[in-house]
Amino acid sequence: METLHSKPKGQHVGKVALITGGSRGIGEAIVKELIDEGCDVIINHRRNIGKGAAQVKQLIEYAEEKGVNACNVLADISQRKDVEKMFSQLEKDYEKIDYLVLNAGQTPFKEFQDFNKSDWKMLLDTNLVGNVGCVQGVLPFMKEGGSIVFITSTGSRRVMPRYPMGVMKAALEHLVRYLDYELHDKGVRVNGVCGGLVKTDTLEQLETVWPGFMQMLEIRGRDFLLDPRELANVVSFLCSEKASAIQGTVILADRGITLE
Repeated sequence: METLHSKPKGQHVGKVALITGGSRGIGEAIVKELIDEGCDVIINHRRNIGKGAAQVKQLIEYAEEKGVNACNVLADISQRKDVEKMFSQLEKDYEKIDYLVLNAGQTPFKEFQDFNKSDWKMLLDTNLVGNVGCVQGVLPFMKEGGSIVFITSTGSRRVMPRYPMGVMKAALEHLVRYLDYELHDKGVRVNGVCGGLVKTDTLEQLETVWPGFMQMLEIRGRDFLLDPRELANVVSFLCSEKASAIQGTVILADRGITLE
């Protein structure tokens, strides 16, 4: 689709990126950063109603202003049929996808001893099985190579109470290594970004799960809170050719919180 707006500029001009969980928070920031660098974007999100849907509409308008193409594709990545349908749709409009950013995630905030069967299913299907399904789905679009970036968190490296997502993020970080080893011959780089505490809606939930945690950080006298755009900058770099030497690696972007 041609626009009457500015001509795209940046290191990702001519590239196409698919971002899962791209409507809000970290995902939204990644979408904006890639748009600013001239990348065409495909924004995956789950629902076509509510705040997320409104944000996607704004992102598409933002892309048009910047002179790049943007579209949204609905899919709950925890559902295999949704993932298959998403890539079938994309086949009609795209010959290639250069970047896949796996940001979608979901977790119950509870201890493992309180888990029931549906908790396990949600945790595994969204964070592990769903991400693998997206990798499988995107590979036919990466015949000329590409870059895959997983978003993880510091729960992969240190125990956080009532945060079972950390176990899934640890699994994803090891998956990064296995996938990069497998896909190297196809010209596909696989990396991850391990984010610290990011200023999103989830942070408000964590303040309830970990009472007094934010006050404890304030006492340290150091600003540990990341703006989502800071994480997005790292993702953009990993997608770019400037990061060609970085393969099978998870970059820690946490403002030093794991030093505490």
